[in-house]
Amino acid sequence: MKREDFQASATGSLVPTERGQWAFVPIPLPPAMLDHARLSKPLSETAEAIGELNGIGRTIPNPYLLIRPLQRREVISSSSMEGTFTTVDALVLAEASDGDRSTPDTREVLNYMEALSAAIASLDKLPLSLRTLRDAHATLLRQVRRDRGANVRPGEFKQHQNYIGAYEIEKARFVPPPPREALECLDALERYIHRDEDGLDTLIDAALIHYQFETIHPFADGNGRVGRMLIILHLYMRRKLIQPLLYLSPVFEARKDEYIDRMMAVSRDGDWEGWIVFFLNVMRDSARQAIVLADNIGALQKNYRERLQRARNSANLLLAVEYLFERPAITVTSLMNRLGVSYPAAKAYVDVLLRENILVEVPGTSNPKLFLAPEIMKIISGSQD
Repeated sequence: MKREDFQASATGSLVPTERGQWAFVPIPLPPAMLDHARLSKPLSETAEAIGELNGIGRTIPNPYLLIRPLQRREVISSSSMEGTFTTVDALVLAEASDGDRSTPDTREVLNYMEALSAAIASLDKLPLSLRTLRDAHATLLRQVRRDRGANVRPGEFKQHQNYIGAYEIEKARFVPPPPREALECLDALERYIHRDEDGLDTLIDAALIHYQFETIHPFADGNGRVGRMLIILHLYMRRKLIQPLLYLSPVFEARKDEYIDRMMAVSRDGDWEGWIVFFLNVMRDSARQAIVLADNIGALQKNYRERLQRARNSANLLLAVEYLFERPAITVTSLMNRLGVSYPAAKAYVDVLLRENILVEVPGTSNPKLFLAPEIMKIISGSQD
């Protein structure tokens, strides 16, 4: 990290760290001044898109028909940004087999799904806190492959200096706070998250909090994923979202270079407004993508319902189809447990769905045999957006 690039920064200060290098320590939030006129239009557009998404969330009888596909997109894109790769097909098959049919990368993305779901559920009992993030980190990096490094301690904040953009600190693009200063910054961030309302819009607040967490970079690994998880947790805690339906990573991934550059510009140049406008536009576009996904899911669900009702099939069969939107890969046993029916009844439902081409058998699977909903998979993967 070039010391001269950050010496005049209005958003933080430099402290000495290991091997004669310098680390950047952000000052506590909020910024001293923001140009709200510059933020007015993107804030209005984003609020409108999120309002429409909230309207959908209020009307869906089972919101998990939309939440689960959105979360799968989120964890795949967010993981990909950090060099952990899997596919929608691999992820849903791993879900159906409890991770038994998965590569190490897919297992880690499955951990991400579990961490995200558990963190959201925890907000019904406990406020968002550093504990929430440590618990999520512990689940995210549980049993990760050993080549991730000995310094990876799931659920623990970093104990050594980390750095970004190179394998050697001397060549790093950015060096976040050392461990002691990072803990001080985290305490200040937690106090900021739980401060009394001060008139700052929650959507702008989300941009500030995400930047601050990523700049602190408090874990040895997994900071990007936990930081992007923090966005949805904050918005949901503040009830800006009626349901946890807004996930930004697919849009962040498409604009990854700008995402990184905009945060760097805050640290280096104090360009808060440029970062916030970018962040608001990402939220707006993410909300619009979620709305398209909801429309596609609704249309396919209606198509399936009409086809099965014409065939005069039971109400349980319609519930089986609804389950597929949550879990597009199933076994007869998982369907049996979901519907509370006998194994022969569940198998009969699977047979009907196979005849209707709603399900296909996954080749090479047995004990248990897996079945996949290909049209639902197309929607999740984005090929029908």
